[in-house]
Amino acid sequence: MEQVAEEKGESSKYPLHRNVKTTWFYVGEPATEENGNIPNTSSAWDDIWLWHYGGVDDPERRSGYFPASFKPSENPFYVALPFNDLDEKGNLKEIAKKIPWFNYEEFKKNGSVLKNRWVKIIKGDKVAYAQWEDVGPFGENDFNYVFGSSHPSNPVNGVGLDVSPAVRDYLGLKDVDYVDWQFVDKDEVPPGPWKEVITKTPVSFFNFPEISAETTWYWQLQGELRADIPAELYDVDLFDTPKETIEKLKEEGKVVICYFSAGTYEEWRPDAGEFKEEELGNPLDEWPGEKWLDIRSENVKRIMVKRLELAKEKGCDGVEPDNVDGYLNDTGFPLTYEEQLDYNRFLSIEAKKRGLLVGLKNDLEQVKELSVYFDFAVNEECHAYNECPILKPFIEQGKPVFNAEYDEKYLNDEEAFKELCKKAEEEGIRTIVVPKELDGSFVKSCDYGEY
Repeated sequence: MEQVAEEKGESSKYPLHRNVKTTWFYVGEPATEENGNIPNTSSAWDDIWLWHYGGVDDPERRSGYFPASFKPSENPFYVALPFNDLDEKGNLKEIAKKIPWFNYEEFKKNGSVLKNRWVKIIKGDKVAYAQWEDVGPFGENDFNYVFGSSHPSNPVNGVGLDVSPAVRDYLGLKDVDYVDWQFVDKDEVPPGPWKEVITKTPVSFFNFPEISAETTWYWQLQGELRADIPAELYDVDLFDTPKETIEKLKEEGKVVICYFSAGTYEEWRPDAGEFKEEELGNPLDEWPGEKWLDIRSENVKRIMVKRLELAKEKGCDGVEPDNVDGYLNDTGFPLTYEEQLDYNRFLSIEAKKRGLLVGLKNDLEQVKELSVYFDFAVNEECHAYNECPILKPFIEQGKPVFNAEYDEKYLNDEEAFKELCKKAEEEGIRTIVVPKELDGSFVKSCDYGEY
C-alpha cells in the first residue's frame, strides 16, 4: 500500500530536506562519465556490493520492484548520500561523532553508523522508504547538507540524492527529479515493499590482490610444478597443489589461482564420493573417469562451496571453476541457458564472499551477461577459433583475459608466433602456448618468452 500525503510530514525527529535534486543509480552499474567513471560493483562500505546484493539491479528489466532475473539478497530500496563516516583508510572520521545517532557500540558492530540507515523519501502524495547503502553523488564530506540545513555542495551537477530503480519506480520519478527526504529510525518505517528484504550486511572490506588486463599468467595443472616461470599469476590445481607450494608462490609475489571443475564429476578427486548417482550425467569423450554434473542440484552446489572453502584454507588468491558451459553440451540433463547463468553467478557470489577472485572459463555465449561478475576470463584457443573479440567486455572493464593456444606449430614457426602475439597485443589478450596436457613440459608466452 502506498503511503499517502498526510503521512509525509516531519514526523521524524530529524530535519526534512526539501526540493532536493535527485537522480537514480543501481547496483552493478558500469563506469560512465555520468557516474564519475566509478562502477557500482562495490560501494563505499562494501567491496563486494554486487555479489552481496545477488546480481545486477537491472533498471529496465523489472519484476515489480525487484530485478526480473533474480530475487536480491539485499533491499532493492536503497539510496546514496554524499557523506561517509569512514576515511580512505576505513577509519572513523572525527566529525562522524557529531552524527545525531552516533553510537560507538553500533560502529564497532557494523563498521559504520550510516550503512543500512533508513531514509524517508517524499514525492507529491507518495512516500517511500529506503536504506542508505552508498556514498555520493560526487562527494563524501558534505556533512552540513546531509545532517544540517545546507544545500548540497555537489559542484558537478547539484544532485543531493541518488535512489535505486525500486525507489524511482515506486515514486514515479523522472531521470532527474526533485524530492523531499529525511532520516527515520527503524521503528518509524511502516510496512511496505521496502521491508520484503532488509539489508543487514555490515561494512565489508577485502584485500583482493590487484590484477589488470596487463597481468601475465602461467597455467599448469599436472606434473611437478615449475617454479622458474616469470609470470605474475600462476593457475594451478586446487587439489594437487600443496598449501606450502601456494604459500611459497605468494611469498615470491605471485597471484595464485586454483583450478577445479565445477561442472563435471572426476572420479579421482577426494570428494568424488559426495556426489549422488542421479547427479552424474554423460561421460566426457576425451576425459576418462569424468562425467557431466547436474548443476541444478543443491548437493552439487554444497560440494562446490566446500571446494571454495578449501581454496580459502589453502591460501589461494582466487579460483578457476571449469566446465561451466554444460548447457551447450550433451550432459544428459536438460540444462537451460538461464540455469547455467544462475549457476555461474552462484559460483561467482560464493567465491567473492570468501575473499577469492574468480574467473569465467570459456562460456563465450554468456560473456556479455557474466563479465561484470567475474574478475578475469580463462579461454582456450580463442585465436584459433577467431573468438577473442567476444571477450572484449572483460578488456573494457580493465580485467585480464588469459588465453591458451595448443597448436605446437608456434614452438618452431617464429613468424607464426610473432603474428599470433601481434594479434594478441591488438586485442589485449594475454596469450601463452602450452601443451594440452598442461603438464609444464613447455610454455611460450607472448609476454615473457619461452620456458
